[in-house]
Amino acid sequence: MSQYHYIFIHPGTPREQFLADISFACGVQLAPVSSEYIDYAANLGHAAVEVEFSHEYEEDHGIPFEQYESLFTIRDFDSNLARQESLAREIFGRLASLGRYSLILVLDLQQLIEKAVPRDMGPVR
Repeated sequence: MSQYHYIFIHPGTPREQFLADISFACGVQLAPVSSEYIDYAANLGHAAVEVEFSHEYEEDHGIPFEQYESLFTIRDFDSNLARQESLAREIFGRLASLGRYSLILVLDLQQLIEKAVPRDMGPVR
């Protein structure tokens, strides 16, 4: 069974800015997708990024998913977990550097790896 990295993000609006920032962080333009759950996606060569504007996840494993409006999934096509994590950390870092969003990076919805808050909210705890 494959494991994926997820970045939960708040706020996920205004959507135009949100999508522009994720496109910047991924280095490619996201495109709309006709899917029940996925709203936008991009192919990064060896991985996909899939954006969901909303989700129904609630706190689990001590991770407060419900505090984050949107999420996106990073999945390596070859299930190379080390490469997937490296890519997820790069994207997370670029988004965090913008200082606009509260973010958490998690592995397989079970392990909190990193978190960041907007610059105006003070230090990460």
